[in-house]
Amino acid sequence: MKYLQLGVCIVFLLILPEQAVAKKDILTVTPKVCVVSEQQEFCDLDLKFAINLPYKMDVCLYREKQQLQCWQQLTKERFNHKARVQVGTIYSLVNPHTDELLATTRIEVQSTHAKTTRRRLRSPWSFF
Repeated sequence: MKYLQLGVCIVFLLILPEQAVAKKDILTVTPKVCVVSEQQEFCDLDLKFAINLPYKMDVCLYREKQQLQCWQQLTKERFNHKARVQVGTIYSLVNPHTDELLATTRIEVQSTHAKTTRRRLRSPWSFF
């Protein structure tokens, strides 16, 4: 029975190789975090993108809702992009013909200053 299950898994991976690639590996970016000294400051980044698709397809890269670049019949691509971000920004890879979302990645912006408010350690109704 184990060998039958193993055989079915192998056949599945051979027949449908595009399903074997994890969505998180389709679009990667470095760096993922930018640290600023003040909360409202901008962060200038030189982002390094890598696209790794399981088969050739047309794709477009978006920053939030803004289209940055499109490619035709792409499988692998590496490129740099200069960005100025102030808040967390999401980059998305979309099939332009079907509007299918293929992958997303996020750039975080963090401040070195701690927040001025503190969370209560206990409930106000507690006696202890």
